[in-house]
Amino acid sequence: MRKAKETREYLLDMANHPNWFDASYISWLSYDSLNIELPDGHLFFAPIINWGRYHEENGQFLMPVSVRLNHAIADGYLVAKVFKLLEDEMSAFCNQYKN
Repeated sequence: MRKAKETREYLLDMANHPNWFDASYISWLSYDSLNIELPDGHLFFAPIINWGRYHEENGQFLMPVSVRLNHAIADGYLVAKVFKLLEDEMSAFCNQYKN
């Protein structure tokens, strides 16, 4: 952590990890909507995924997840597939602890 605090650089190893993307967890917040605007965002092609604090509502656990993605790279169909996969995996995870 000390080394990370000393620089603002990502220091990404693009040669060995070319498919990186930004992801962050907003632990103190459960949100209904999150919008990330970037300077020259039309030139930023990597997805940005954020998720917030989960909460219980009507006997269900809900967790906000948002994806910022340049439409030049992927369309809504591909984003929907990612959300469906996440939903299926979270359901399987939660179902193993029921009963």
